[in-house]
Amino acid sequence: MNDTLKEELQNYLFQYKDYLFSERRLSKNSIASYYTDVRDFYQYLINIEELFLKNDNINNFDSSNFDSLLTLKIIDEYIIELSKNKISSRSISRKISAISLFIRFLKLEQKITNNISHLIERPKIVKKIPNYLTVEEVELFINSFDEGKAESLRDRTLFELIYSCGLRVSELSDLDIDSIYKKEGVIRIFGKGSKERYIPIGSKALSLLEKYLLESRPLLYKKRKPTKALFLNFRGERLTRKGIWSNLKTKAKTLGIKKDFSVHTLRHSFATHLIQNGADLLAIKEMLGHKNISTTEIYTHLDNSYLHEIYSKFHSHK
Repeated sequence: MNDTLKEELQNYLFQYKDYLFSERRLSKNSIASYYTDVRDFYQYLINIEELFLKNDNINNFDSSNFDSLLTLKIIDEYIIELSKNKISSRSISRKISAISLFIRFLKLEQKITNNISHLIERPKIVKKIPNYLTVEEVELFINSFDEGKAESLRDRTLFELIYSCGLRVSELSDLDIDSIYKKEGVIRIFGKGSKERYIPIGSKALSLLEKYLLESRPLLYKKRKPTKALFLNFRGERLTRKGIWSNLKTKAKTLGIKKDFSVHTLRHSFATHLIQNGADLLAIKEMLGHKNISTTEIYTHLDNSYLHEIYSKFHSHK
């Protein structure tokens, strides 16, 4: 690949990032993931001549233009390379999605002749049933936070909110004070792709929110750093995803919770407990902000696992 083509491809990679934001309206996290995935593929293409020289199955490799670089054969070789490096099928599928969108973008820009994105084969993804906590474990975890301390009350409030509303950690971190509608008893969320949705807030979460706003947030707020962020760290700045994860891990370790426990576990627990109590799958889909019902259906499998567990516990035969 000559230097001119390298530079041109890199320029379109930067433009692709802008395209994801302005045209596709993806979330910041999705943009970062897609950009990184295509940048990794770009790095692979830079070294492609050297890599393919070692492969006797490919001869007369041409890298004179974008069409010659973005072929099914080259992408298949890249997928094989990822598999050899023990990249999971789910991660490979996401990388293919990013590359496919990049190809469609280049076609829109008239830099390639053919759009082959729909011909790329994706690996079969085995749906992994996510971990979740029992109602008792959730209560043990949330009730362990001391409401008498500013940061502890904040953490109790935010984890109750994640569980009672099924929020993603990024959605919680992005909340502002005006995201809460106390009178209506709902919370406004901007999920993936900046899609807006409203979720009912339970009375327990709403009560904690009011207490946090009255007693805790004023102590964390710094006048020299004005912010509309709902949850603040000790510096008076928006509490980040990393900070939320760290606080959860520390508390879970203290409590001796041995399950593979993460912030997302509370979201899974929210959906699972709703299913176990007979909630409508479509309603859960809307609350979780899932694009497709197939994503939400994983929780019906969780419910089946729960039923088998109960059956085995109380109706086992020796």
